[in-house]
This record gives sequence, structure tokens and C-alpha cells, in this order.
Amino acid sequence: MDQVLPVVIAVVVGGVVLYAVLRRASTLRAIPFELKPPAESQPGWQGEELAQPGIHVAGHPELIQCFDPATGRALGQVRATTAAELEARMQRARQAQTRWAQTSFEQRRQVLRTLHAFVLAHQREICQVASRDSGKTLVDATLGEVLTTAARLQWTIQNGEAVLRDDARAPGFMMAYKRAKVVYQPRGLVAALVSWNYPFHNAVGPAVSALFAGNAVVVKASEHVAWSMPYWEQMVRRALNVCGHDPELVQFVAGFADLGRAVTTSPLVDHITFIGSPEVGRLVMRAASEHLTPVTLELGGKDCALVFADADMRQCVPVLMRAVVQNASQNCIGIERILVQQPAYDAFVAEMTRRMRAVRVGAILDDAPGSVDCGAMVLGADFDRLEALVADAVAKGARCLVGGSRYAHPRHPRGQYFSPTLLVDVTPDMDITRSETFGPIMVVMKFADEADALALAHASPYALGSSVFSADRARARRVALALRAGMTNVNDFGVNYICQALPFGGVGISGFGRFAGPEGLRALCVEKAFTEDRFPFVKTPIPPIVDYPIQDSEKGYAFTQQIVAFAYSDSWWDSIKAALRLAKISL
Repeated sequence: MDQVLPVVIAVVVGGVVLYAVLRRASTLRAIPFELKPPAESQPGWQGEELAQPGIHVAGHPELIQCFDPATGRALGQVRATTAAELEARMQRARQAQTRWAQTSFEQRRQVLRTLHAFVLAHQREICQVASRDSGKTLVDATLGEVLTTAARLQWTIQNGEAVLRDDARAPGFMMAYKRAKVVYQPRGLVAALVSWNYPFHNAVGPAVSALFAGNAVVVKASEHVAWSMPYWEQMVRRALNVCGHDPELVQFVAGFADLGRAVTTSPLVDHITFIGSPEVGRLVMRAASEHLTPVTLELGGKDCALVFADADMRQCVPVLMRAVVQNASQNCIGIERILVQQPAYDAFVAEMTRRMRAVRVGAILDDAPGSVDCGAMVLGADFDRLEALVADAVAKGARCLVGGSRYAHPRHPRGQYFSPTLLVDVTPDMDITRSETFGPIMVVMKFADEADALALAHASPYALGSSVFSADRARARRVALALRAGMTNVNDFGVNYICQALPFGGVGISGFGRFAGPEGLRALCVEKAFTEDRFPFVKTPIPPIVDYPIQDSEKGYAFTQQIVAFAYSDSWWDSIKAALRLAKISL
């Protein structure tokens, strides 16, 4: 025995090493490539300051005026994609997809590895481009643009094949001689109409999933971030090209509402993912119904955080600050309502008052290092609405302790800033509890107990994400599971999206369907039910008694009755009796 054990260990270790070597040899490595970012993305870049920053060009409805929302400086003009150009680009994408659908999972992984390597090696350039186009800070760009995209890429590379591999299913007793499985086949050309808050991630994320599922993809970018779209498109196209595949698989287009309608009503599109508002989501559904195109809708949220008195405030408070201030709260899953249990309420408000007063807004690529915590807002035209929501709350009894209005930046008078705002003593009758703000407004409400907290949380028609903070794990889990929301996190905020194995989406007016996770990847596929004979010599026979034309319909009916009893009775004895009756009828 002492001599056998070393031999066994050596064989096992050798087998593991051989497997690792062979697996590594069969892996298609990432291929390096370079792509120069736009010159305007460099820190300190100076451009023409627009007198009235806006995306429309007087007299030229076909043009999109691009500008940095943090400074109001012009980034140039982009010509909106026309309906005819969209048609041509989608036709090219569909043609390229017929070849792409035949690629192996390993070939698709190579493309994603190549893109992943580029993203990791060029984080600063990506963050600077995203910051210039959307006004966010570099920290917010890293967390919301790069980290999330890297997580999507890594999860898909590591798990995508297992998710889309043929899925064997039990055929049941009646069909025991058959093999049954689900085959996940590409839909063809899928479309993503994405929001402006995270221009890099929102454009590239859908492309990653679509490509791995074997599809071509057209991404309709928001007109508010049209400037950066060519850079993101070239990034994905270069990854395809250097790996030997047709870059026409990926089409990024930019335009106004008419372009969105052209995408959603096109018979060339086989699936639509839309990220935006409930109002526009309804229009997308109506347009998609023309050709019965399936849709996934993520329509924003009014996410709540329930903070119980026993919560660890040293952890909770910084997390909720980031949940409100990150990206100027232009987050689908930003925390827009903080519900605090009564015993902890006053101390919580005092600490948040101190912190919110200290938040500094500015242009991260232009201001002094270390002087900016919160960036600009993409939609300057939204300030009237935000101020009205604050005014309505104050008129109904809320207290605005910090901010409450747009901010005139002394160095960037054309920049689009809203003052970090703290609104406390908010009650459900106030408009701000039911309207998605998408701005740096911390709304604090008071609750008494679990039932009160849930009632307040459910007063909003939105139901996307949520958070529960409590030292009592059982209570936190109980309340989290009772929340009507598509996602929830215990003692944290938004981390479910970093767990890319989890689906992302909501219920109610927050939409339906999911992206991310196995559910999101499979949504981009046709789930085809497939059967075949388990053994070549065992096939489905049609007994003469029920073969057309049926000679005796009563006898045929009695025969089929006994087939049901034989195959689906709860007891073996009933099945045996049915088999004997079948034999008798067949004589």
C-alpha cells in the first residue's frame, strides 16, 4: 500500500497537469490592438464655450450638437443617422450574422478576451472620454463604466458557454425513448436603445451579450452622448476585426426620436432592449407590436433604502452617500428614498447634513485635482422639474437642509450643475416620492416599524432595486424578500449588478424582462425545444386502432383514454390495469 499511494498521486497530478496544458493550448488568446481616443478627452482641453448649450442646431435638424455638460464647451457636431442609412447598416449586420452564428464559443470568447484586455489596459482613456461626454467624475466613470463592463465581459467569458449550451430535459415516462433538450439559437439582429447616463457601459454591455449569443447588434445611442459613440463602436469593431471577424456585426447609430422609431418598427430587428422612461417604454412596446418583436424594458426606479435603528451607521452612511451622489444620482438604481427608523432618524439627518454640505461639484477634467466630488448633469433642461419637486415637498411640510436648486459654478458658468440637496421629513403625499428625480437629491423619510416601512416603500409605482440595512440578519432578509422590487441588497446598495450572474430588471412601471445573468443572455436567443429518438430502432408508432382513417371512433377513444391512464396514473397498480385494458382493446 505504501508503494501504491505515491503512484496514484503521481498519476492524478499528471492527469491534472496534462488537462491544464491541453486546455491552455486550445484557448484562443486575446489579441492586442490600439485605438486613439478623441483629443477632446484630454484633461485641460479648451474648446468653444456655447452661449446656450443644447443638442439642437438651429436650421439643421439633421445635426446633433455635442458638448461637455460640465463646462458647456462644444465637442463638435454629429450627423444623425437617417432611416435609409439605418436600413443599410442593419442589412449589413444581418448578412455578417449568418457567418458569425456558425462560430464556436471559443472564437466568441477570443473576441471578448481581446475587448476585455483593451478595457483593462486603457481604463483612463475610457473614463476620460465618458467623463467628457457625460460630465461625471473619473471615480464615477471607473465604477459605473469600466468596472461594470469588465464584470460583464469576465462573467460572459467564464460562464456564457455553460448558459447557452444545449440543456437536456427529462422527457417523462411517456417519451422515455426520446432525448429532449432546449437548444439556444441566435435570434439574428438584436437592438438596444440605451440611456445617456453611462455612455460606455450602456452601449458596449449589450453588444457583449449579443455577440456571445451569436447575434449581430444595432445600438441606438442617446443623442445626448452621440460624441463618444464612434469611439465605443470602433473599440468593439477592432476587437472583432483583429480576431478575423466581420466588424459589420456591430452598428452604433445616433439620432433623435425618429431614429428610435425606425429601429423599433423595423422588421429586420429580432429583439429590442430598451433603457429609459416608462413613457417612452410604452411607445417602444407599441412600435414593437407592429411586428410582434419581443422586448426587454428597464424603465428606471424610485429605489428605496430601509435603514433600521440597529444598522451599522459607520457602514451604512458612506454607502448611502455614494448611492445618492455617484454620477450626480443619474443612476437607474440610485437610492432616491431613504427610509430611516424613528430612533435613528435625528442622528442620521445630522450626519447627512454635514456630509451633503461638504460635497463639491465641478469638472473633473478641468478643475484642480482633489476638488471635485460630484460631476455635472447631462440634462440641463431638467432643472426646472427638479426645483419644482423640491418646492412641492417644502410646501407640504418637508425641510430642505442643503441645496435645493441649480448651481451656478463660478468657473464653469455654462456647466449644468444641480446643488447636492438634502430633503428631510418627506411624506408619501409629496410628488418627489413618486417621480424619478435622476438628480443629486437625498430624500429622507421616517418610519416606525416593519409594516410602516413596507407601506412607505410600496407607495411608489416604481419597483426596480432596493436596500435594507439592519444588524438583525433575519429581519433584514425578511423585509428584503417582502419588498416589491426586481432586486434587493441587504446592507449594501447596487452590488447585485456587479454580481453579473444575477439578472437585472424590475416590476411594475420599472419594466419587465431581464438583462445580465443567464436570464439576460438567454433572452437574446430563440429557446428551441428539440427531440430525437434515443435509439435508432425505437420510433413512435401509430397503433392501427387510431390510424387515419379511424375505423371505430368509440374504440379509438377508449384506447386513448387507457394510454393516458397507463402513462400518468399515480400508482403502478393503476398503470398495470390500464395496460391490461389497452391489450384487450387492441385485440
